[in-house]
Amino acid sequence: MTRTPLLAAALLALAGASHAARPLATEDADVLDKGKCEAEGFYAHLKPSGFDASKGWTLQGSCGIGANTQLILAYSRARSGDETAQGLLLGGKTAIITREGQGLGLTLAWGLTGVKAQGSSFEHEQTYLNLVATREIAASWTAHANLGWVRSESAGTNSTTWNLAIEKSLREGLDVVGEVYGDDRSKPWVGTGLRWSASDRLSLNASVAVQNDTPRLHLWTVGLKYAF
Repeated sequence: MTRTPLLAAALLALAGASHAARPLATEDADVLDKGKCEAEGFYAHLKPSGFDASKGWTLQGSCGIGANTQLILAYSRARSGDETAQGLLLGGKTAIITREGQGLGLTLAWGLTGVKAQGSSFEHEQTYLNLVATREIAASWTAHANLGWVRSESAGTNSTTWNLAIEKSLREGLDVVGEVYGDDRSKPWVGTGLRWSASDRLSLNASVAVQNDTPRLHLWTVGLKYAF
């Protein structure tokens, strides 16, 4: 595995995380109300066994625009050795069934990503659609399920993606999460994380995930979110 594929893997990991309900890589069905916004940032470290690590960060903004829809814009930057790459994501979520109380929420997530390798310009890399379901399954327990499609322009392939996740509220403002996710072309990821609401507007999060493929991949992230 060369550095360029490592950077691509890092950017895909960042892009996957940037449109999700952090610290999950699994999307949730909740959609921001019109006029409500969130600003997020996180740092990621991707380490393949036997290879140098790729390190990167993402800044993201999302706002509700009405019609049960929110828009998302994210910028990512990753480095491996002396090589760097950049990523852009433009996407959103549109609620099909709005989640109320303990009921089911069903949402369509969608978006485009672009990648800029060192010395080149931005190129369209991915198009994705993701059907997202969320439901409270017991007191303080919430489950999420995703089923999606991703088109990679560089590889010229279409992939089916899937995610299953569960959240447990340990106490007011503190949640632990666990998930398994992947696609039809590689072995699945297994991850866990914590989310802490420091105030009504600010929350902090961290996650670790492992993909038992060749090479074995380890990913950890730390981030924060501010709602306004």
